Amino acid sequence: MAKYVKASDSIIEVVNDQGKKIKVTERAYNIVYKGKGFKPVTEVSNYAKEANVENTNEVDYFTLSAEELQEIKNDDLKAFLDKEGINYKSNDTKDDLIKLITGE
Repeated sequence: MAKYVKASDSIIEVVNDQGKKIKVTERAYNIVYKGKGFKPVTEVSNYAKEANVENTNEVDYFTLSAEELQEIKNDDLKAFLDKEGINYKSNDTKDDLIKLITGE
């Protein structure tokens, strides 16, 4: 009879070249995500520090779906809208901000 042992695998945050961040197990990273171009966030952060580059993870929110935008903080959505010169009301909800970005 086979005995199964659950491996204790730590969770890491990884990012792809479009800036999409996700949390995965180290094992999943090594098996799946590494081959898809994802890198550990710490590795990307270290690169930015070494190269004196700011905002290497800058994401074009226009390319994200409404579901992906739901995961982003309101302050970050507002900062993006400010950068793009899009007006919004200070009391707009997250859904309102997302509609401005997605053009709905």
